[in-house]
Amino acid sequence: MKIKTLITGAGRGIGQAIAEKFAEKGHDLYLLIRKKKEIKKLKILEKKYNIKIKIFVGDLRNLKFISAVGKKIPYIDNLINNAAMANTKFFTKVKLNELDDLLQVNLKAIFLLSQIFSKKMIQKKIKGNIISLSSQLGHVGAYNRSLYAMTKFGLEGLNKVLALDLGSYGIRTVTVSPTKTIVNQSELTKTPKRLKIIKNKTALKKFSTTEEIASIVYFLTQKEANSITGTSIISDGGWTAGK
Repeated sequence: MKIKTLITGAGRGIGQAIAEKFAEKGHDLYLLIRKKKEIKKLKILEKKYNIKIKIFVGDLRNLKFISAVGKKIPYIDNLINNAAMANTKFFTKVKLNELDDLLQVNLKAIFLLSQIFSKKMIQKKIKGNIISLSSQLGHVGAYNRSLYAMTKFGLEGLNKVLALDLGSYGIRTVTVSPTKTIVNQSELTKTPKRLKIIKNKTALKKFSTTEEIASIVYFLTQKEANSITGTSIISDGGWTAGK
């Protein structure tokens, strides 16, 4: 029986790279995406790797959507909480609806999906994995990132508590915290000044790549990582090591 993995935000960027990695390794996939137009490129993986893929299109701000996903998926071995929203406004400019959106997607949806599927893991005695995409901004602050950093710091706390609560069932929980990741090559020409500032904050003077992050996430679901839980794997080029 093939391993079953659920990935949120699988339609683009890091999420798409994670879907490709797990498909390549022969996992059957449940993929949560925002836009119908993302379905075609993901379904290609089904034939390419001879796996089964079921795609759910919806908004993680919608509690009914989350509930429906939980009812339609009988169980999984791995939950990859990748989906997230960003906000780059100065603290006093942040609006209430923006606060609500980021709390819902970056924290509440992760809490609820982790709760739904850890219950199924416990019921079926599955020693599964919950891997959540965090950020270096879950470990250090940055200008104009109040909402994003707040939710990522919250995710780091949630991850540690889940590790303690679920560890006795053999369920491991880990976060992966990248630095700036180049999702679209057009970024390199559109915002060169901003990217130069970010790159210069890293010891390695480089960005993360989607392939690097996907490989880290996959490793964390393997037996070689069986003693890793309640912590964060920081792939930030040395940003958080200090100045």
